[in-house]
Amino acid sequence: MNKSLKFGIFALILLSTILFVSILIEVPVGQGVSEATDIPVEYEDVDLTAAIQSTLEQAPGQWQLFDYQIDHIGIQDDGQMAIIWLAAVDPETGEVLAREPELALGVLNDKGRWEVVLEDDPKFADAFITFQDAENNVQGDLVSPSDAMPKSETVYGGYYLPWAEGLQKRLTWSVAHSSCSPTYYCTHAFDFADGTMFPLMAAKGGTVFHWRDSCPNNTSSCTNSITLQDRSTTPWTYQIYLHIAQNSVPASLKQVGTPVLQGQYIATVDNTGYSTGHHVHFMVVTENTRSFSSGMQSVWGVAEDITFRDVSINWHAPTQGGRPRLAYEAASYGGEGQTFYVSGNKPAFPPTGGLTAPATKTYVTNRNLTVSGWGEDDVGVVKMEILANYDGTWVQIGSEQRANPFTTTVDLCSTLVPNGPFQLALRVWDYEGNPSGILTPRKLIKNVECSTAGTNPGVSLVKNSGTLALPESGFVSAEVTKGISGSNITSVEFWFHGRSWSANDWVYLGKDTNGTNGWQAPIVTSGMTEANNYTILAVATDIAGRKGVDVSFNAIVDQTAPWVSITPVSSPVTGSQVTLNWTGGDSLSGLDYYALAVNINGAGDQPLESSIPRTTTSYTYPVQNGQLLIFTLTAFDKSGNSTQQKVAMHTVGYEFEYEYTVPLFFSE
Repeated sequence: MNKSLKFGIFALILLSTILFVSILIEVPVGQGVSEATDIPVEYEDVDLTAAIQSTLEQAPGQWQLFDYQIDHIGIQDDGQMAIIWLAAVDPETGEVLAREPELALGVLNDKGRWEVVLEDDPKFADAFITFQDAENNVQGDLVSPSDAMPKSETVYGGYYLPWAEGLQKRLTWSVAHSSCSPTYYCTHAFDFADGTMFPLMAAKGGTVFHWRDSCPNNTSSCTNSITLQDRSTTPWTYQIYLHIAQNSVPASLKQVGTPVLQGQYIATVDNTGYSTGHHVHFMVVTENTRSFSSGMQSVWGVAEDITFRDVSINWHAPTQGGRPRLAYEAASYGGEGQTFYVSGNKPAFPPTGGLTAPATKTYVTNRNLTVSGWGEDDVGVVKMEILANYDGTWVQIGSEQRANPFTTTVDLCSTLVPNGPFQLALRVWDYEGNPSGILTPRKLIKNVECSTAGTNPGVSLVKNSGTLALPESGFVSAEVTKGISGSNITSVEFWFHGRSWSANDWVYLGKDTNGTNGWQAPIVTSGMTEANNYTILAVATDIAGRKGVDVSFNAIVDQTAPWVSITPVSSPVTGSQVTLNWTGGDSLSGLDYYALAVNINGAGDQPLESSIPRTTTSYTYPVQNGQLLIFTLTAFDKSGNSTQQKVAMHTVGYEFEYEYTVPLFFSE
């Protein structure tokens, strides 16, 4: 009979049809014969199906916890006995629980009627051992109670759930396992499923001891598996992973002794062998009980008590791990139970990759942003996600990328990324379900008009002749204009970024919400390296939430005074005027202007010019006989630093009190 034959309407209709046909051919219903060929197989299946259903309806205890479907029926050659695989069905969801089946035997009585014996019936064991194909209808090998080996009293720890970190699977069976011979061999085995052929990660490190992945997927007569040997324990232990998919063991692992790291991909889950659906049967046995099941299909033994570091229930303090268990199992065996479990099994070989465009420090003014990147993994990359972070959280923008490498266009106006600073990065997902970390984050600035041109407010950083010089302690300022909608400006925010875009982060300088004294924010640059490649960013927001941006990537920190040198003037001055000549400069922010003052005959400084253009390098001043003149020239750079230089001279007729010329003067 095919897998997954269901009870219900189909069986009733089929039964009625067969009864009608049997009357026409005058074969008595229920007539028993020794040869299966004497009675149509359909008649026997329907009769057996009805007997199974009746038996299950009357069975007590665990049989009332689930509904059941017939997964498989095998008829003995003489037709006198049948083995039935029963698949448990979740009564809440109607889904078949993917795990090993529970067994029932059909035995023809002397009246030719099927009698069904469930596996917990005392008569089952004696009857089952006589079934001609019993060895192929039990997990492991058929073992009589007298030959059974005991498990140790040791609890082994250090395991993680055998799938990728952060993913959730359903526990379908644990301590109530009744699929082994003898049953207690599987008391500490676990079945996990999620309805898919999910990738398996090594629950713990070890080396490859045995594998088989040649059985076709979904076959019930052949079991694929992989076994890892762990020599870190005494005695050595063996991790057994059953029911894996055909050709799913990586070629690199198909050699005995190959090292395997915890979290490394080892195979893919399937439904091969003694199974009712895609799931993994995981158990750990010791060297003391290890054996090969019949036909060398898989490694077998007595499942040892193990704990998982990522399971919190049924905690075992010495090994710092817990034991998965279902609620109905806990009711019988003690402890706690739950249905779903999330793995903490970190990938041994996580995927990697990165962005190749755009570069960090990109000022984006086009809504269509070109993004390119790549991914890499030891097994395979399944997809890549472009991520953005603008409020402390990474979110995906644009579509998933499956070409590798990829180049795509992200429409920034279809995202929630606001105008202003944000980060762009890549996340890569591998075949095993592992995500990479946040790869190659890039700092960008968005200033995109997503609606009618001119709608966003305008903002301009206040500069000095095109230079944004940052004070040692002071303010940065901006001027704003309303967009064409006329919406009022509600705030201007300022950010500062250091010279290294890989080592430094944005520093939030503050938000000005009134602009009474101009839109500004405080800044202190004392102690910073003098340079001309700091970044200042201003973002203006209007009452409608629209944002405008201005940025300067060459803001200057300059705390060194400029230099200035006045050409000496010969004394005495004989003419009616004197011309001063000078040179000056500044290596960072540059000269801004000069100021000039004069002191005549000790009467104190008198300002002559307060803002001489930086391009001016001379000044002519009228003089009279009998004067002593001291000129003070002050050079200012664009950062507000200043330097003073003095020059002294006297005109004809000036007499020194002590009859000599002081060194301050340059005389012919």
